Amino acid sequence: MLNNSQGHTAMARRTQKQVSVGIASELRQVFWPDFIEESGCVFAAFHGGEGPAGSGTKTDWECFVNHTHVMDEFFNNATFQRRENISKELDEIEEIYDESHPDFVTACELGRAIARMWATKLKADFPNEQFRVYYTQYDNPIVRFHKVRPDEHVWLTDEELLGATDPSFRDALIYDTEHLTAPLVKK
Repeated sequence: MLNNSQGHTAMARRTQKQVSVGIASELRQVFWPDFIEESGCVFAAFHGGEGPAGSGTKTDWECFVNHTHVMDEFFNNATFQRRENISKELDEIEEIYDESHPDFVTACELGRAIARMWATKLKADFPNEQFRVYYTQYDNPIVRFHKVRPDEHVWLTDEELLGATDPSFRDALIYDTEHLTAPLVKK
């Protein structure tokens, strides 16, 4: 039996609320998103969509729109430094992260979990369609996905991942909704 001070501590832990319902709803969209179909493409609803822009394929457009930088979604203490130059394409300042910081390590774990959740949700929402969900982690863990189309190349083939020497593909994963239990892993 717990003494009074231990019981009080345990009770406080059970009743203390850490996250608001609104924040929990926003987090659900990152972990278990709603998906929308627009112009023959599938998008995570929190990203929007608007169909392919100009040149490129539907697969290219989905990969561009449906990519999430995990470190950008959450407050963290792994920011190593802020680059001085501003990207003209994105008009934003990019951050560099300390890959040894516990927040970066945790973000990588979250990214792998998000990739699996997205693949599972895509399979549930679109059981007759095939998707590929990718996790990469070079300087910021990234999760992205696209629908597999017979007339378009996938963003990254299994062979390209396994043969990749670029550091952004270390520890990368590919989930294919046709084989959810066996993701391709780059070590």
